[in-house]
Amino acid sequence: MQTTEEASSLRYPTARAALTSGMGEMATKVLTIVLSVATARMLEPREVGLLGLSVIVIGVISMIGVYPETAAVAARGEASDGEYAVAASTIRAAINLLLLVALILVFPLVGGYLTGEDGGFAQLQELLKILIWVPVFEWVSGYAQILLQRRLDLNYLAWVQLAQPVIFVGLAIILLLEGQSYIGVAWANLVSSAATAVLVWGRLWQRGWLNWEGWPDKKVWRETALGSARMFVGGFGGYLGGRVDNLMVAGAIGPAAMSFYSMAWNASRTPAHVFAKAISFVLVPTIARIQDDPERVQRGLRECLRHSYLLLAPVCALLFVSAPLLVTFVLGAKWLPLVPVLRIMCFTVLVAPILFASTALLVGTGRAHLTGIATLAHLITLIVFVPFMTTRWGLVGAAYADMGAAIILTTVLCIVARAATRQISWAFLSAPALPIVAALLSGLLAWNVGAYITRDSVRLIGEAGSILLGYPFIILVFGGRARLLDFTLLLRGVLRRRAQGASLSANA
Repeated sequence: MQTTEEASSLRYPTARAALTSGMGEMATKVLTIVLSVATARMLEPREVGLLGLSVIVIGVISMIGVYPETAAVAARGEASDGEYAVAASTIRAAINLLLLVALILVFPLVGGYLTGEDGGFAQLQELLKILIWVPVFEWVSGYAQILLQRRLDLNYLAWVQLAQPVIFVGLAIILLLEGQSYIGVAWANLVSSAATAVLVWGRLWQRGWLNWEGWPDKKVWRETALGSARMFVGGFGGYLGGRVDNLMVAGAIGPAAMSFYSMAWNASRTPAHVFAKAISFVLVPTIARIQDDPERVQRGLRECLRHSYLLLAPVCALLFVSAPLLVTFVLGAKWLPLVPVLRIMCFTVLVAPILFASTALLVGTGRAHLTGIATLAHLITLIVFVPFMTTRWGLVGAAYADMGAAIILTTVLCIVARAATRQISWAFLSAPALPIVAALLSGLLAWNVGAYITRDSVRLIGEAGSILLGYPFIILVFGGRARLLDFTLLLRGVLRRRAQGASLSANA
């Protein structure tokens, strides 16, 4: 059993890593938007489509290839970290090889279908010849990333994950300005993947972790392969669930309406995905390490939900209240039809922290395959209700179908995680109550304040300020002083330790 001092020693490093990872994910989202705007302005729509198509094709290979690495991070056997890293890297190499060979063989048969009749076959092929090396560099960095995660060097990895999009977007914009077109964006993607490999291997050298730890035995191979299969079963359905509704909306009421739905979906999910990144990045290796201590696991899950909802709830309130102004300022008035959809989805994403925490619990305890039960229920709900409700009530119907599917996904996943691990108590699911009530009341305050302001820019400032000031005050009024204090102390401890680390590094 870990002592209180040992528990505290894990709390701050993991919280610091979660903060860095969340900030990195937020920066990544911002950089993605910047790159999207740049490519839209500097490339023809057809070129943007070809680039997007090539990224999707390679992204599927990368996504399937990462499952062995996640399985190795969550593995709990007695073998060394290096043995699990070797097993996962070897399995990923085999998967990458099979998928890349399949792509090379199948592309001549399907390339024309993918590009249509506009003669883009050769250009797509040119892009894939460059991007096909991205999974190779991801495989090269995989061994090092597994060691760093298993040894909880999470803060450095979080900074690496921030550095990759910075390199990618910065280089892509430079090459676009130099007239390199979509080929420049592809090269920027490849260079950023190579840079990541250099950074993580450099960290192993710096830490003195380049020692060979032996060849994995049969037990390690079996555990890693089985964990990879479970990750695939549990994860691939979720990948489909995040895309199939867009296709069904397009089929029901056309691609123009689908673009409004998709834009609202992405805008509402962006804050939630920031927290998802932080939750999964920190909780999976941490739970894998402390899973034999139920008290610490439940305390970690409880703190994760409390802090996540404290941050997510006011963001959703601001999106709901200020949706028309935000859409007009960021996207333009032509996108205003997505406002009702965005407002519905602001409620939908409130299930996200529970969803991601339950997923991290299953993955961290080696039961990732059980998430497939929930994702199957999610897929079935989408397939049954999205076409019907979209045809009958348009975009609003699609948004309510998405909400129902998200609630079913989260409910089933919680039930499965509770039954499989016995680590979830229904009591900690009350964590969202106070932040959501405070967000609703502060949102109502902002709505009334905005009604008295006619100038749009001032109105947006007034609404945001009302939520920023009203939300913590309402938390305090309803007895949440301890929750705010705990969160403040945690952040202060994280920042103080970061400053101490920076000072030590500077003195060294």
